[in-house]
Amino acid sequence: MTFDEIRAEGTGIRVHGNGFIQIDLPNSKRVNVWGHSAIPRQNVATQLHDHRFDFYSFVLRGTMVNAIYRESTTRGLDPSHDVYTPQPRAGEDTVLVPFGDPARLFIRQVDAMLQGESYRMRAGDIHETFVNQPTATLMLKGETYDRPVRVFCPIGKKPDNDFVRHEVMNEDDLWQIVGDVFA
Repeated sequence: MTFDEIRAEGTGIRVHGNGFIQIDLPNSKRVNVWGHSAIPRQNVATQLHDHRFDFYSFVLRGTMVNAIYRESTTRGLDPSHDVYTPQPRAGEDTVLVPFGDPARLFIRQVDAMLQGESYRMRAGDIHETFVNQPTATLMLKGETYDRPVRVFCPIGKKPDNDFVRHEVMNEDDLWQIVGDVFA
């Protein structure tokens, strides 16, 4: 997929609070653009999360690392993360509110995907993604389930609910960043 194709088909370009750009495409597709230094982000990272839908993600440019976590059910272990769930705010924006008991999370698997490679996530799998260079991915959404989305913050850190994605950068500047990544 090229920049021109994304620009022609894309709607709803916006910043995600974890420092990447989201562009909606037809047929339950989304392009995410990561790792460009001009993308604004929240003060407190909340990239450890799950989804209510299954998805495949294809790396179009760059390299991505996906870390998958599991929740420990072992009694007596101190929790590592407070659990939040997003609640709607204006537009596509959300605020994170407390949700359930704290959790103890452990890394289960870490995979690096190069340009042209892909990975699959099931709804409810806890994960976070990292990039160390400008990277673009194409996400294909699968089945959606009636379940809450969870976001995990390390114990003692509170989410940055002051970050408002629609107020941090205009659409023209966002498209310029996407163009830079695909150049």
